[in-house]
Amino acid sequence: MTVALVTNVTQYAGPAGATALAADGFRVVCHDETFTDADVRGKFAAENPGLTPIAEQDPAAVFAAAGEHGSVEVVVSNDYVPPAAVQNPFEGAPLSDLEYLMRELVYRPFELIQAATPAMKAGGGGRIILMTSAVAVRPLATAVLYSSARAAATTMMTAAAKALGEHNIQLNAIGPNWFENPTYFPPGLWESDADLRATVAKEVPLQRLGQQDEMGALIAFLASGKSTPVTGQFFGFTGGWLP
Repeated sequence: MTVALVTNVTQYAGPAGATALAADGFRVVCHDETFTDADVRGKFAAENPGLTPIAEQDPAAVFAAAGEHGSVEVVVSNDYVPPAAVQNPFEGAPLSDLEYLMRELVYRPFELIQAATPAMKAGGGGRIILMTSAVAVRPLATAVLYSSARAAATTMMTAAAKALGEHNIQLNAIGPNWFENPTYFPPGLWESDADLRATVAKEVPLQRLGQQDEMGALIAFLASGKSTPVTGQFFGFTGGWLP
């Protein structure tokens, strides 16, 4: 059975990716910051019998652990930072704020891509999907540092797709906004927050939040390998918020 690796499986697009890939027949190996706790891993495994949690945290170790379960053909680098780290003032921001965002949103996917590349080259190819953000291409004044880090990761993906294309390794990025997810727009927020609904009515042509199953469908397509020329692309998942 071929393996798909999903990082930060309980956050952002992790639930969508893991569920969709398992439904498509992959053995889905899951990383999460909380999985260093054996009890948490056990509970997750019991509640999600089609998914395999691992304890490793370093990107290279995460990929190696996934490889123990079979040939890793798909990697979903589902990178995030807590909401409090997104909208910080730009003026007077310490360098450490930018360093943190770059480490979590750029360095970690870089290390994961580096770890995956030799095995994918040896196996004849693979698919790597980066979860970034729509602010990579529509930056926000209220999230200058976050927008910058997401843009860096997205550009890295585009360039890496060019560098690795001859090895049949596809790289693509998905940039959500206005997407219901455990990290930034948790379930129940839509119903309870009238201001959110008013903002979406004004800003989002679709007039609602994107859903996890819809995100899963996009991830599943990019992971399928059915359209190899689709590589080096950024897919906005925003209900029309992006032009």
